[in-house]
Amino acid sequence: MSGASLQTHSRAPSYSYIQPHTRRGTLTGTSEYSEDGDLVMADTQRNNDSLDDISELPESVAGSPLFMLPREIRDRIYVYCLTAQNGLPVEWPPLSGGACSFYALQPQLLRLCRIIYDETAPLLYSLNTMAFHHPSDANMFTRAIAAPALARNYLTSLSLHIKAADTRIWMPYLTSGDAKRSLKSDFPRLRELGIRYRSNKWSNSLSPDQNLKIWSEDSRLDEIMNGLRNVFLPPSLASSRAEDYPDGVKPLNEMNAEEFMRFVDARRPGEDMAFKRQLLELHKAHVPAAAKSTPEPPIIKVVCACRVHSTHFNIVTSGAETVAAANQPPPPPPPAHGLQHNHTPVLGAIAQVIGVVAPTPETPTIASEPAAPMEDGEPFRGFTAADFSRDGIKRLHDPDLGSAKVARTPFADKNGIMIALEIHSLDPKKDGPVTA
Repeated sequence: MSGASLQTHSRAPSYSYIQPHTRRGTLTGTSEYSEDGDLVMADTQRNNDSLDDISELPESVAGSPLFMLPREIRDRIYVYCLTAQNGLPVEWPPLSGGACSFYALQPQLLRLCRIIYDETAPLLYSLNTMAFHHPSDANMFTRAIAAPALARNYLTSLSLHIKAADTRIWMPYLTSGDAKRSLKSDFPRLRELGIRYRSNKWSNSLSPDQNLKIWSEDSRLDEIMNGLRNVFLPPSLASSRAEDYPDGVKPLNEMNAEEFMRFVDARRPGEDMAFKRQLLELHKAHVPAAAKSTPEPPIIKVVCACRVHSTHFNIVTSGAETVAAANQPPPPPPPAHGLQHNHTPVLGAIAQVIGVVAPTPETPTIASEPAAPMEDGEPFRGFTAADFSRDGIKRLHDPDLGSAKVARTPFADKNGIMIALEIHSLDPKKDGPVTA
């Protein structure tokens, strides 16, 4: 399925800085103003000066109505031009048939002039989610295709498409600490990580209810999730340090900046703020690296995508009651002739001896209540058919497989990683027969 099923979308604040002019080429030999230079702006250095600090605009843009607008208005224009429609992840390598027109992106805006490039280049990276189907594509994009400084500093949202058969190819990249080839080093500012795992666990030879119970029993899926936990969600140091500080007070050289300022304020409430800032700078300079504040780990969302037969899709998405009915065992054979309406104790005993249980009016019918739909963020306890009802059925188009119906559960929390189950079904004519 296409990346449209993972619609993670991040927004970035306004950026104001001017970069010094450079004509250094990229690996492709193009200059920064070439036709191919929209995303290939390698080795660009950043300057912290803002446009407001420039005493006089260059003549080429001095009379432009655009620069008469406040920066906030210009940023809205830039966002409109540089954000993919509907939050679609931007595939790399690009989709065939004109990627920019498919996403409604206008990256040629960056070629207008140096000042516009400086204002818009960070937005192009920070406003969009990049999608990759191979680890080498992700690694090459940040190291050779895009401007390394921009990609590493402003790419915060990522979508990775992993097939079950390709798990061994992906795992070294996902779990490695290599400074030149690893997910964590290539995207150090990552805030949202979406994994679309294409599972082969769903079996048409089993009932929908059985598949809903066993889809998560996937060693490859567990390997991916455990690897991501080890890299991005290491065990907290709080419990290990609690024994070292029974009174709850850390040594000064192990406090982060916030803890240090609270410590100073509590003991010198009337001290001059400028002096406190000097103390804080001294503290930052001498605090051990391990005690410095660490960035927040990214939000990791894993979608386990299963291709199912249209029959199974219709049963699951039609509601929990239909699934329960579809998974009921066949009814017992009718009772032996002559025993249907005779419920005397003697005949009842004879019926049990010969293996026929006559129905009794006193036997109640027990109907199981459908499970309540799960909400986003709840602890993972497995999914039921009721969990597919919240967002309904969507129809998406896959470049390789054609149109398909898609349904997905909410995201549940599985030991720090959010996981959801997606089922999709192609047109019935492409499905073929299903085993009962």
